[in-house]
Amino acid sequence: MKTVMTALTLVIGFASASFSQTAQAAGVEALNGICENVAANDKSRFRKKLKESGLKLRDVYQGITCGGENLVRYAMSNNAEDVGSFIVKRMPASHFASSGDLDWANTSGHAASPIASSIAAR
Repeated sequence: MKTVMTALTLVIGFASASFSQTAQAAGVEALNGICENVAANDKSRFRKKLKESGLKLRDVYQGITCGGENLVRYAMSNNAEDVGSFIVKRMPASHFASSGDLDWANTSGHAASPIASSIAAR
């Protein structure tokens, strides 16, 4: 009986792990076009994409790059103040303490950006 329960637990564990990977992949696929929303400074469409995907920004932030930059840097480069400030508010403050985004903003000429101010305030 113990062997049957162990086998059943393993089968359920593998099934749920594969389902969650499939769901996450579908959610990431739904985020197509997010870079265009950032570049256009369209905060409402950006939020809608996140909501439709069923994923939290902090869960997918590390995996999204636009033009070779992370989302905050891409927002600063494109003067997308609304979206950039929204991203900063949704990410944990500890992320920005170690990310180097504020240093990048200062050396790239974006120190006066409201996004950089939002990062500094956190």
